[in-house]
Amino acid sequence: MELTSYQLTNCLRRFPEFELSYETIQHKKVCNDYELCMAIPSGKKFYIWHTFHKNLDVCYLLELNKQKEIVKGTCITNSGKQSFSLGTVLYGTVLDDRNVFIIEDIYYYQGILLKYLSDLEKMYVIKELLELNKQVRYNKKQFQFYIPNRWKNDREEITNKINKDISEQVHYDIHHVQYRSIHKKLPYINVPINQKINANAVTDKIENTIIYKKYSFDFKKPQYNYPTVFLVYADIQYDIYHLYAYGRNGSNVYYNIAYIHNYKKSVFMNSLFRNIRENKNLDYIEESEDEEEFENIAHDKFVNLKKAVPIECSFHKKFKKWIPVRISNNGAKIVHINKLVSDYYDK
Repeated sequence: MELTSYQLTNCLRRFPEFELSYETIQHKKVCNDYELCMAIPSGKKFYIWHTFHKNLDVCYLLELNKQKEIVKGTCITNSGKQSFSLGTVLYGTVLDDRNVFIIEDIYYYQGILLKYLSDLEKMYVIKELLELNKQVRYNKKQFQFYIPNRWKNDREEITNKINKDISEQVHYDIHHVQYRSIHKKLPYINVPINQKINANAVTDKIENTIIYKKYSFDFKKPQYNYPTVFLVYADIQYDIYHLYAYGRNGSNVYYNIAYIHNYKKSVFMNSLFRNIRENKNLDYIEESEDEEEFENIAHDKFVNLKKAVPIECSFHKKFKKWIPVRISNNGAKIVHINKLVSDYYDK
């Protein structure tokens, strides 16, 4: 439902105050602090605001003009978590043809101002939000949330070119590339691209996602109270690890994604599956890649997607996710899927 001018004015009286992340135009050089590149989509910019109206949990889609002023508002039926209505504000782009919201930034989360968080810390918050609130109802359709395509910046000089292996993975029109520091509070550097890069027409997916059969988790089962061993595989995306249990005849059955809740846990998992030198020695951050590594442009050159590691995990009751703890002892049994779900039939 689109808000009238009067309704929008009244609504915005409670809209939280914050400053947008500072953005600047390109420079000739980017210092080593800018570790991340992000493909910013073309399209209108919006806020998604989870809040309340009287006794109802609501979500507003607030359209911005070029001066980043709110000019229009739409009330979205909120099917998300009630705690979001304490005040959660996202910033990003709407892909109208697919009812998709690309999250570029987050300013409030469950009533907490995130002004002083680094971009790395914000990534963990956004990841948690996506896990808890994968979609809300929007005009009787599923309004889905995604993050922009991102990749590691390994160049000293900025460029307006995007490698082919990266652009082929982007399934929306790119407006510009944005350089970010993930550890320090620095301005975002925007780099316009000379040639418009269009969405990949081969597929209508936003990202390369493997589809797995979903089962109904039964959190009342006793197994959720004990350390549990899963067979774990890495994903091409950082901090995404897939948990497998055993099924019929010792087959691997997909369970869910592991919960990587802090930087220390991220480093631990990277050490098992990814070839990231910075995890082992911070001095490597200052070193350039060797010639062989630089010439290898494969999108999975830093991760072993075929490696499977049995890992003992503990269950986080608040977020209902399993946290990797340690590599399991030799001979430890992988958990059977029936101990975790209610609708797997071992026939």
